[in-house]
Amino acid sequence: MKFLKKILTILVFVIISKSLIFAQNKACINKPQTLSELEASIQKVLTKTSTPGAGVVMVAADSIVFLKGIGKADIERNLDVDENTMFRLGSVSKLFVGLAILKLQEEGRLNLKDKLVDILPNLEIVNPWESEYPIRIENLLEHTSGLNDWSLAELGSNDSKPKTLKESLEYYPKGRVARFVPGTRIQYSNLAVSIAAYIVETVSGMTYEDYVAKYFFKPMGMRNMTFRESEQYKKIGAKGYDNGVPMPYLHVLYRPSAALTGSPKELVGLLNFFINRGKIDGTPLLSESSLERMERNESLHVEKSELFNRNGLTNYASPYKSFIYRGHGGSVPGSNTDFCYLPEYNMGFAVMINDNNESVLNEISNLIKEYQTKDLVQDIAERKRSIHKSAKDLTGYYISVGAKFDCIKFLKKIKSIQKFWHQEDTLYVKSMLGAPYVYKFYSNGNKEFVSEYSDKFVIFQTNDPLEGEVINGNMGMLKKISPIYAYTLLTLFCAFLIVPVSVLIFVLLRLFIYFLGKKKDKIALWICLWPMVSTAIILVIALAIVISLQTPLDTFILLGNMSSLSILIFIGTIGFAVTSLWTVYYIFKNRNVKMSKLFYYHSALAAIFNLAFTVYFFSNGIIGLMTWI
Repeated sequence: MKFLKKILTILVFVIISKSLIFAQNKACINKPQTLSELEASIQKVLTKTSTPGAGVVMVAADSIVFLKGIGKADIERNLDVDENTMFRLGSVSKLFVGLAILKLQEEGRLNLKDKLVDILPNLEIVNPWESEYPIRIENLLEHTSGLNDWSLAELGSNDSKPKTLKESLEYYPKGRVARFVPGTRIQYSNLAVSIAAYIVETVSGMTYEDYVAKYFFKPMGMRNMTFRESEQYKKIGAKGYDNGVPMPYLHVLYRPSAALTGSPKELVGLLNFFINRGKIDGTPLLSESSLERMERNESLHVEKSELFNRNGLTNYASPYKSFIYRGHGGSVPGSNTDFCYLPEYNMGFAVMINDNNESVLNEISNLIKEYQTKDLVQDIAERKRSIHKSAKDLTGYYISVGAKFDCIKFLKKIKSIQKFWHQEDTLYVKSMLGAPYVYKFYSNGNKEFVSEYSDKFVIFQTNDPLEGEVINGNMGMLKKISPIYAYTLLTLFCAFLIVPVSVLIFVLLRLFIYFLGKKKDKIALWICLWPMVSTAIILVIALAIVISLQTPLDTFILLGNMSSLSILIFIGTIGFAVTSLWTVYYIFKNRNVKMSKLFYYHSALAAIFNLAFTVYFFSNGIIGLMTWI
C-alpha cells in the first residue's frame, strides 16, 4: 500500500503541480540597495536552494557594474566559479541565429520574407498549406512556422561525435512537418531556428559556427565561446547538477538552438552590443534598424496580432514592473541562464547557474532587476478600470491546444481544463485541477479581456484555421469543450486514482475468502483478478518511470532511445489494452456465475473504467507508444 500511495501521490503531483501563472515576475521581497547587498542576497539564494554556483554580469552604458562568480563550478573538483567559468547557455544560443540572418539581410543576400522552399529546395519540409501560407525565414525565427519543438527522439540523440547541421536536420524526418497553418500561432521550435541556421550556411558558404565566430564572437571578444564540449570547457566549465546529482554533458542535436557555452565575462560583449544598438567599441556590427526588427513580430497574421508584437526574431520581452527587458533565457539539463537588457536605459545583465532548478534562476534575475531599476522612474500611474459590457459570452469549459510532447498530451488535456464564467462586468477563470485561486478579467471595450492586475495581460476570442473559435492571448490558445467532455475527463482522472486502490483491496479480500473458504470457485476468483492484472501493468510502468527517470537527462536518454524503459512502455501499454478488453469480455461472459454481487459489480465497474482508460489512451496515441521514434 505504501508503494501504491507513493505512485498515486506522484501522479497527482505531475497532473496538478503546474497551475496557471499570470505573471512572469513576482515582486521581490528582498530589495538590495547596494552591490554588496545584491551579492549577499544571491549567495543567500544559492545557499537556501543548495545551488552549487552562479556567474553574474551587469553592465550599464559602456561600464561593467558587476562581474563575478559565486559558489562552486565543480563540487567534485572543488572548483570555484569566476568570471571566466564557462556555463552552458541553452537557448541563449538562438540570439546569434537571429543576428546572423539579419546580417545577411543587410548584405542583400537574403530577405526575411523569402520562402523556405526557395532558399532550401533540397531540405524536405512538409507544409500542407504551402500554396497559401508558405513558411518564410521570419516564421522560423519567430516560432510561427507550424513546426513542432523537438521530440524525445531528438533530445535523446546524445552523440559525442558531432553531426553536420544538415545531418542533424535530416535525423528526424517526422519533425519536419507543419502541424498548424504558418503565421497563425506561436509554437516554440528548436528545429525551426536550426533550419534558419542552415540557411546561414547555405547562403554564406561557411559553416554556421564559423560564420558567427567570425562576424560576432571575435568582434565581441568571445575567445572561448563554443557550441561543443571543448577542451577549455572540460578544464574550466561549470558542471551541471540536478538536486546535487552531477549531470553528464548532453550533446545537443540542434547546436545552433541550444548548445552554446560561454562565460560571464564573454557575455559582456553581447550585452554591450545590444545596449549600444549594434555597435562594439563604436564599430557597427549590425544596424539599429535591424535590431529594432529583431525586437518585434511581423510574421503572425491573426486578429490582435499586435498583442504578440514583443515576440521578435529569437528575442523576447520580459516585463518587470513597468519596465520591459528584452533577451532570451536558456536551459539544458543541469544549467539555466537568463540574458536580459533594458534598451531604453542602456543596461542589462546575464546570470548563469549550474543547477536544474529554474526557480532559482528566476529569483536571482528578479533580485538583479530590482537592483537595476531601483533608481529609475517607473510608470506608477493609478490604473483605472473602465467598465464595458462584454460583447461576447465566454462562459464554458476550455482546454489547451497543443502540447510540447505528443506523449503527454493526454495529461495536458486534463491538467489544462479551465472554467470561464461571467458575473456582471467581470469574467472569472478557474483551473479545474490547479490552484484554487479564481482569476478576474474585465472587458476593455475592444473585444478583449484584461487581467485585474495588468492591462498587458490580455485574452480575446478569435478564429483558428484548424480549431475554429478559440480563446487566444497570454494564456495560450484554448478551445471550448462541452461540459460533458470536461467532466468526463475529470471523472477519468479521479477514477484513475481510485480504481487501483479499490481493485487491490477487493483482490486481497477475494484471495482471503478463496484460500480460507470451503468452496474454491476459480471463475469467481478470476473475475476479481483480471481487473488487477490490467491495473498492475500500469502500476509497473509507473514504478519503472519513477525509479528510472531521476533527472531530465534520464528522460531524454531513456525515452528518446530504445531502452528497457521505453520498450516496457511500448509493450506494457499494449498489454494494458489487451487485458482491459479481455477483462470486460470475461466478466460479461461469466455474468451468471454464483458469487457475491458486491464483488461482481465492483469488478465489472473496474473493468469498464479500465476500458475507458484504454479508449482515452488510444485516442491520444499512448497505446503502443514508441517514445524513441
